[in-house]
Amino acid sequence: MSTPADGQVVLHFRDGMTDHCRLAAAFTPRDGEIEVESAGGDLRRVLVGDLKAVFFIKDPRQRELDLEGEPPEPHRGSAPVARVEFFDGEIIHGWVTHYSVENTGFWLYPSAPDSNNERIFVVARSLQTVSLEG
Repeated sequence: MSTPADGQVVLHFRDGMTDHCRLAAAFTPRDGEIEVESAGGDLRRVLVGDLKAVFFIKDPRQRELDLEGEPPEPHRGSAPVARVEFFDGEIIHGWVTHYSVENTGFWLYPSAPDSNNERIFVVARSLQTVSLEG
């Protein structure tokens, strides 16, 4: 699954730093790098191995709609809710629709309707545990 090149993202690095930026090119779980553009227009490539996760931010209008009504669950299908715990203790709940050991990570779709994230790319080497709930 590729990602639109105009998406707002927040890069969470393994060292605890974060960076708000925009994707400059499509990204898939098989990629070893992610190309981003800063607010000032500077392009750079970031190694996926340096990241904990990439948070894809919802369009503000979509978030308002989700908070006002029943949010759609387009990615859930029959997938159970997963509990993802990162090496630093952060825990996120959501649906994982596909995972392959050949990839650098996987997509997690947050289960919380008030989440500001459309989806999260979880870097596999940043995980402590993943468990299914329910």
